Parts: sequence; C-alpha cells; structure tokens
Amino acid sequence: MLYEIPSLVLIASLLLAMVATVETGIRIGKKHGRTTWAEAHQIHTVLTTATLALMGLLLAFTFNLSATRYELRKTLIVTESTAIQSVHSDIDFLSQPSRSRALHLLRAYLGKRIGFLTVGNNPDREEQAAEHSRAMHGALWAMAINPSNYVQTDPQIRAAQYSTFTRDLLDLNRVAREREQARTRRVPEAVIFMLLAFAIGSSAVMSYMSGAAGHPDRLPTYAVMALICLVIYLIIDFDRPRRGLMHVDPAPLQQLLPTFSG
Repeated sequence: MLYEIPSLVLIASLLLAMVATVETGIRIGKKHGRTTWAEAHQIHTVLTTATLALMGLLLAFTFNLSATRYELRKTLIVTESTAIQSVHSDIDFLSQPSRSRALHLLRAYLGKRIGFLTVGNNPDREEQAAEHSRAMHGALWAMAINPSNYVQTDPQIRAAQYSTFTRDLLDLNRVAREREQARTRRVPEAVIFMLLAFAIGSSAVMSYMSGAAGHPDRLPTYAVMALICLVIYLIIDFDRPRRGLMHVDPAPLQQLLPTFSG
C-alpha cells in the first residue's frame, strides 16, 4: 500500500500532518500546559528529550534496513557480472557451431539482465525480461549438458569442462534469482507506518512543551521536523531504487557488452 504512493506525496503529506500537529500542540500547550510546566518543567524536558532520542533510534534502525537492502542490490549486480564472465569463458569449451550459438544466447541473456534493471518501475516489463533471460539460460544449459558440443574428446578433460560449465551456469542462475528476490525486499510497511506515526507523535510532544513553556518558538520545531522528513525521504528512496533519486547503476553489466562484440 505505502509502496504505491509516490515518495514526494508521502513526505508532503507527512509534513502537512506534522505542521498541523505542531500548531495544534502549541495551542493546547498554551491553554492547558502552563500550570503543569510551572510545576514540573524538568520532567517535561526529560520526556521531550526521551521522545526525540527514541525518534532518532527508530530513524537510525530504519535507515540501516533500507541502506543495507540498497547495498545488497548493488552488490548483486557485480556478482552477476562476474558470473556472466565465468560462463563466457566456459563457452570456449564448445565446438562450432555450438560456440557461436552459445555466445549469441549469452549476449542476449546479458541484454535481458540489463533490461531487468533499466526498465524502471514497470513490473510487467521486469517479469518479461526475467522470463526471457530464464529461457536463454535454459538453452545454454541444454548445450552445456550435451557432450557432443564439446571440442575436447578426452573423456576426463571433457568431464572436467562439463563440471565447470554446468557449475558456473548454476551459479549464474542462483545470482539471477537473488537479484530478482532482492528487487522485492523492502523495509516492512509496518515499520514505515510506525516511523510516520512516531514522527507525528514527536511533533506533538515538542509543540505541546513549547506552548506550555510560554515561549513557543516555531523555528527550531519546524527545523527538526524538516530534518526528520528529509531522513524519512532518504529511507523511502533507498527502499525504492527505481522510483526516486537513488538508482542502482547497471554499469558492471553494461561494461561486459564490448566483450561480446567478436
């Protein structure tokens, strides 16, 4: 549900809710909190500090979750690039015309794996690119397990090449699946809901204490609110690498394209 809402709309809504909360909190604090503040302002100050500390802890926890997932997506791009290079080297084990066909399939496979990333936030095209790459991987697998496709006639050497080729293809398939799964791994919506609710609650506490103190200073309150919204936006953006400012760079895969020119 939250993932379908554009990041800027979500943050703008949060900011408006926090502004409304601050203005309401200041008025309530002025009206009902003056007496309480005079009697126990130290306790109220401690409560405000604790609330902000909890807010900071929750922000740090959620930011770490989203940043870790973003880094995983970047790492898997490099891992897949390495796996494709290994399969590319293994194709030299094959004889003609199987070698040329395998190179053509791997080149097309690489294009689909790049496409899986560059189509943007388009689930249908993503799934289409993933399905095509699986079909090409299946065709490569069929060639790899056919002994007649190998140049080497010595049974022991051919068995070693067979083992290497099939192992690298299995590894390539594993990495591709991990990339596809990493695409859907996001911070749980319950955590984001809690973060948004805590941001609004923190605004309520700060503004109430500001009104109760008798000297409501909106500037620092709004400054803290803006910083909280900025951090939450970064968290959401890290978690949506195809929809915001953060993008996973396909360069490690694109750099392999010249190696298939021959």
